[in-house]
Amino acid sequence: MHQDVSHDINVLLRQMCQSGEQTFRVVYDHYKAPFYFTAFKITHSGPIAEEIIQEVFVTIWMKRDLIAKSEKPEGYVITILHNCIYSRYRQLAKERKLNLKMQQTGDQSENSIEDLLIEKENRTILENVITQLPPRQKLIYRMAKQEDMSRDEIASKLNVSPNTVRNHLALAVEYLRTHLKRVF
Repeated sequence: MHQDVSHDINVLLRQMCQSGEQTFRVVYDHYKAPFYFTAFKITHSGPIAEEIIQEVFVTIWMKRDLIAKSEKPEGYVITILHNCIYSRYRQLAKERKLNLKMQQTGDQSENSIEDLLIEKENRTILENVITQLPPRQKLIYRMAKQEDMSRDEIASKLNVSPNTVRNHLALAVEYLRTHLKRVF
């Protein structure tokens, strides 16, 4: 009996080109359930399987002339099914990969923004503590740490000894450490 059904469906597929919608409806009724089952088995999604089936039958209708001329029309139709399934599967894989990449980029952006905000907050806290330093320590600290000047350059510019610069810098750093420990 399977041989007769296979023979009949091949005849129907060949006739679809001439008979039109009525024959197409019989072909649709014959293949819809098994094609859906195959698509669902691979994709594990009812809506995606439905989309694939719709694409398959649109393709069958569009290629009905080629199907009618084929030696094995049923094989041609099954190939259309497999091509649609794998095409959709590749599309889903690309979408997942793109989503993952976007999430990673988003996470990095969020981390970067968060890091920038924390850094800005820390700089504000540090600047507030620096303003509490005695004037000479504040000046020497800014020249050393913010302007990246050496002790000798600071000493020369301020007309003081390098040891004086070293002492003021050490006192400033100690003051900052003590006060920043309280904040953090």
